[in-house]
Amino acid sequence: MDERKINIQDLEVNNLADTEARNRLLEGLGEAIFRRIGEDEPFQAEVGNTPGGILADYRKLQREISESQELIKTLETEITRLKELEEEINSGEEEQVKLEKELEEVYVRLGKQILLTPDLNDFSGIFRQQEQILLAKIEEQEKKVRELEEREGNFLTWLGKNAQIAVTKAFLSKNQSDLLRVYRSTGEKAFSVESPVSSEWKSSDDAVNAGTLREKLSTVSVNLAMLRGERRQIGGLFEADISPARRIQGLEKRIAFVFEEFPGIHLRLGSLAVEDEGRKALYSFLADEDNKVLENAEAIKNKIAEREQEIAKIKASINIDNEKADIEKAKKAIAGHRLKITAAEEAISQLDKQIAESEKHIEELNNFIKGPGT
Repeated sequence: MDERKINIQDLEVNNLADTEARNRLLEGLGEAIFRRIGEDEPFQAEVGNTPGGILADYRKLQREISESQELIKTLETEITRLKELEEEINSGEEEQVKLEKELEEVYVRLGKQILLTPDLNDFSGIFRQQEQILLAKIEEQEKKVRELEEREGNFLTWLGKNAQIAVTKAFLSKNQSDLLRVYRSTGEKAFSVESPVSSEWKSSDDAVNAGTLREKLSTVSVNLAMLRGERRQIGGLFEADISPARRIQGLEKRIAFVFEEFPGIHLRLGSLAVEDEGRKALYSFLADEDNKVLENAEAIKNKIAEREQEIAKIKASINIDNEKADIEKAKKAIAGHRLKITAAEEAISQLDKQIAESEKHIEELNNFIKGPGT
């Protein structure tokens, strides 16, 4: 390989390294200038590679990062609150179920007491009728179960007996549940409507307990409604097809991407500071320690320019040699063509001579054909 081409490669590698070093210097300078500018807006809003344009681009990146970070904080806060709400709602629902069960037990006891009081027939008449019907059914089914259990027989009888017992017990269980509902309805209606019962029983322990439980249930229900409303409101902040965690990841990736744009912005401002016009515009933000940076940047720039000049000269030298080689090649081609021309001319001369001899011979033959005296 031509040693000059190796020299060009070495010079280009050195220039690349110096260019990177110079860019790092100017990035640092630009970053320092941005810090000194701070929150001020010393330049007229512009676009392009001007102090105002570069600062505007810098502010845009800052705003995007700040807005994304604030949104992440908001999302994280809402996620935390959403988890808290889920826990509070689950706890409230458990409390609600517990209170409803306790209240139901109180209503059942109240209902039984009311149905045992003859003075309340006007109020409890319809409930007592339902009670009597269900008690009769329950008694009948319990008796039937006892009879079936006492019945003896062969294997087939035993299978039939078990099937009848299962069916009877199912009806028995249903009637027992219905009876509890009658007692519960009696107690609930007596407590919740204006009636002789509510007036008569309001001082009893069960009535007082029922009132307390109802108040607690009301409070729990209202609180649950508020918590569920807040949960719906927070859920509405999140996009339906993107989970909050994925949205935060997307924002974090965007922030990382934007941060990668800052070195370029720093370099643009630092590069502007080494130019005459840019240095004038940024003069009030340049410090004494920047002089060394500017000098080093200028020295590296000159060194790069010198190498570029040297590379251009080497390439010119190579081009000269290439041109000389092309000239020699052309000269050889011309000489070859001239030899071919000489050979062609000699061949043409021989052919002309041959033509002349052939024409003379033709003339002689024509004269012979015509004969003497013709």
